[in-house]
Amino acid sequence: MTDYRGGTQGGRLFERLTATEQPDSQDDESPFVESVESIKRHLVELLNSHPGHSECAPGLGLLDFNDATLGVLDLKLNIQRAIRQCIERFEPRVRSVEVEPLPHNGDPLQLRFQVHATLDIGRESAETTIDLLLNNKRYQCLN
Repeated sequence: MTDYRGGTQGGRLFERLTATEQPDSQDDESPFVESVESIKRHLVELLNSHPGHSECAPGLGLLDFNDATLGVLDLKLNIQRAIRQCIERFEPRVRSVEVEPLPHNGDPLQLRFQVHATLDIGRESAETTIDLLLNNKRYQCLN
């Protein structure tokens, strides 16, 4: 059985199927950069999904955290834990996930998190950091 991560590109299946032919003169970092961008796109889709919306993976996504009974500290901790668990469960190219909250930069309605993870790309692995912003109920990658 072939490992889907072992190809020359580290993208998801449909990204690899729809990719146009790339010139052979790519630099050595290009497959890594493409893989990181693919992972970021997948994380945005994953974190903006909600459990029960996928028939083949009912637990895919994050719960809606609009429960007014939670305190702000509890909310941040619950979201932080949920992000980590969701990534560990549904993004197989990532391991050793740590999520930490970041300052809100003057807008208390925005929640920011930094994800530290090890990426498994082909036969190699690399450390990366991804900044996430929860703004208007949508997650975005900032870097």
